[in-house]
Amino acid sequence: MSSNVERGRAVAGAQTLDRGIRVLWHLAARPDGETVTEMAHSLGLNRNALHRLLETLAEHDLVRRTEDKRFHLAYGLVELASSVDSGLRGIAYPVMAELADRVDATANLMVPISEDEVQAVLVVEPRLAAAHIAFRTGQRHGITQGSGGIAILAGRPARPGDVPEVVEAREHGYAVSLGHIIPGVVGISVSVTTPQTMSEMSVGVSLVDREAVGEVAPHVVRAAADIGEALRNPRARLR
Repeated sequence: MSSNVERGRAVAGAQTLDRGIRVLWHLAARPDGETVTEMAHSLGLNRNALHRLLETLAEHDLVRRTEDKRFHLAYGLVELASSVDSGLRGIAYPVMAELADRVDATANLMVPISEDEVQAVLVVEPRLAAAHIAFRTGQRHGITQGSGGIAILAGRPARPGDVPEVVEAREHGYAVSLGHIIPGVVGISVSVTTPQTMSEMSVGVSLVDREAVGEVAPHVVRAAADIGEALRNPRARLR
């Protein structure tokens, strides 16, 4: 077989993989699902080729088709996701659960997924709060939009292009955002000091009471320190 043919097949395979990933992300943003025709139009893909791709994804339990012929994400993705950073989740969850219950607010763990975006990889809601902000795992937004991304930037060395919120976060030891993601909601986040082999991250909470920032911030600072300590020394007992 010639090298040109091999390269051609490799390129075609990469394109198929790229389309499959695009389909999964597309469906992730559409909880009501879509038909093949709707997806083909939305993604600019050939309907027949898309149908074959969806059949392959369904065989691996990554998508499913309901009786109304609409495709949705399937539970195979949950199984895959459960093995991602399982050590991180095991360490961070109890600290975040304690934080959420202590301040009656949803806690989140954010990581950068590009130079411009961050994503929530773990969300823990308070168990006894009368009301709290809903926040879903996998939610993404611009790195300077919310306190989570601002805290991550504040954990990096200072540079001339830093926005004022990042500079303030370094000075205060925590980042604050007001209404950046949800109108009226206050975010408080702190950068977590991680081992060099791990991604940057921040832990934060979402509040509805702007006046509570001063009272809540020390608890977020403590949670970030506890998670960072445990990540650097997994055998150490969290305080």
